[in-house]
Amino acid sequence: MPDKKYDAIVYDFFEKEGGTLVLVTQDLLFRKMLQSTIQKTLSIKSDSLSAFENVQPALKRIKDCTSKNIPIIMVIERLLSDRPTTDTIITLKKLLPETKVIVLVGETRRENIAYFYEIGVNNVISKPASVNNIIEKLAFTIKPQGKLSELMHKGKQLLAEGKLKEVLGIAQSILKIKPNSPAGLMLQGDVFLEAGHSDKAIASYLKAHESSRLYLEPLKKLANVYKDIDEDKYLEYMKRLDRLSPLNTERKTDIGAVHLKRNDVGTAEKYFDQAIETATREAMSMVGSVAERISETVSRVSPRMSEKYLAQVIESKGANLTKDDLVLFNKLGIALRGQGKWREAIENYTRALKISPNDEGLHYNMGMAYYDGGEKRMALKCFEEALKHNPALHKDSEVASVNIGALYVELRHYEDALPFFENALRLNPNNATAKRRLDTIRKALA
Repeated sequence: MPDKKYDAIVYDFFEKEGGTLVLVTQDLLFRKMLQSTIQKTLSIKSDSLSAFENVQPALKRIKDCTSKNIPIIMVIERLLSDRPTTDTIITLKKLLPETKVIVLVGETRRENIAYFYEIGVNNVISKPASVNNIIEKLAFTIKPQGKLSELMHKGKQLLAEGKLKEVLGIAQSILKIKPNSPAGLMLQGDVFLEAGHSDKAIASYLKAHESSRLYLEPLKKLANVYKDIDEDKYLEYMKRLDRLSPLNTERKTDIGAVHLKRNDVGTAEKYFDQAIETATREAMSMVGSVAERISETVSRVSPRMSEKYLAQVIESKGANLTKDDLVLFNKLGIALRGQGKWREAIENYTRALKISPNDEGLHYNMGMAYYDGGEKRMALKCFEEALKHNPALHKDSEVASVNIGALYVELRHYEDALPFFENALRLNPNNATAKRRLDTIRKALA
């Protein structure tokens, strides 16, 4: 028989608090078991449970409930149609952090479980699950059990209100009940950190970590404390976190960024590659955002790496590329040109023009690639196509004015070049190149 205390917690959530459960699964057997648990075992009204096979209608239901201040538990499969739901969970917890989330899994590894909790999952149910197990997991999700949990909940509320003295008293009460409690030490550390006593905070977080080596929160706090004061320590704790929870792509990218800052390009690239590989395993939909962030990090240091990751962003989108993605093609073109790969840059812009054939920026950038390769007449054709689509293309750009004007001069189209250099000087009267070119033109036309 299920524990009556857990029954009561779940019953009260639905019948007294008016809560609702949103289930997202394609597993008919689990759906029937959950419905039976809610409606028959606990005698809760049937409209408390909404079941969906896909994410979008479930999210709409959650949004509707949230607008009416209805408490929600979302139970969602780890995989739907063989695709991970990780990005859905991350987005949901960012937008609606009060939504409680339970993930349904088959067999899974410890690092997967660690990552679930790190992204905000409240609980995990392993299938097949018994009625007792389901009720217990729901109860613990609704109301964490025990005196310590109650004290921690109160402490966090008071901390948010800035009542540091009261929070410290609660932390000390927790540590009296359970000496070296990681949660109590964490709460104590948070008070010290808020009060500006970073040394005491670090000591509390370290003690919390020593008390529970697999508990991620102390390491995350230590990494954040050291981020701006000790890069070596920051990197040490970030790498410890990475070993315990290796599915966090943002953390791998941050570690890579530190190594890049130190000019350790090889190690940086190793972590960036791991971030991409992890995102690929988790969900192809995550690859684009991870790779784009990495390409931004490396763009000024290594055009080669920028090209590599931007190409992965574009490939990850496949047939779903739209006009919103043109910026990616332009960035990739710049990275290719930065390596002297002007032909590859032209191929890149040609592909982009299939998405948006009238985009003046793409035509202009393709012209610059032809210019790099010494193909001046093809470059001019591209510039003039860009100007056809937007005659004011150069009006607010000193650089574009000089580039277009310079090409006209090199092809001895002096009269065509004149207005571009005049515009460059209008934007910047001290532009030496424009002044020099104008002198040349006037002499040629005299």
